[in-house]
Amino acid sequence: SKNAVRLLPALENAVFYLSETGAFASESDCDSTTVDNVIQSLQKYSTCFPEVARKDGRDLLNRLIWILKDTLNLLQPVQDKFCKHLPQCPQPIAPKNGGIVCITIGSTEYCKPMCNKGYDFSFLRRSRLYETCGSTTEFTWTTQLTGGQTLAVCEPSERAVSGAESAYFPDNSSCLHTLAYSESKQLETFLGELAKQGIDTTNHDKEADCLICGY
Repeated sequence: SKNAVRLLPALENAVFYLSETGAFASESDCDSTTVDNVIQSLQKYSTCFPEVARKDGRDLLNRLIWILKDTLNLLQPVQDKFCKHLPQCPQPIAPKNGGIVCITIGSTEYCKPMCNKGYDFSFLRRSRLYETCGSTTEFTWTTQLTGGQTLAVCEPSERAVSGAESAYFPDNSSCLHTLAYSESKQLETFLGELAKQGIDTTNHDKEADCLICGY
């Protein structure tokens, strides 16, 4: 899959603690496995994790959680590097508890900030669907925030009212879930929105299409 390909190089650096013997994977183990192998192993045991945790106790559960979290911390920065940005533009930073959908057309990169369910933008964005970086902005990001690269902030909120209707991930799908299973749908939606705003999408660089999740 597209996401499996994106994460494959990360296996060379990530240390996995998922074997039945409890030993760290050796270099040869990493060379012989794939992301799909790891996914299948995690999916196989994920349904019984709660039962296993109750049986084996809190100390081992704490260790497992730390290892999974540490592995996630290794993988997420590598995942972001698979996104192609305009070389002259600083890499945009996605909001924690949300993400950004990015599309490049000609000499301009367009990124739409999005929030997960239970979060809303810290600034009103109903008429500000996206931020841009390109030749017309002197290759700096248009943003409501100081710092230049952070495009939006998603804060805890019971109501999602500050952004456009499409600027929120579905109730049943966070940014990470969308990235794993329905990234193309969000990209298609954003491209259509840009076209409706009169932006010529003829020079759309499909290879640069990317959804980035904050962490």
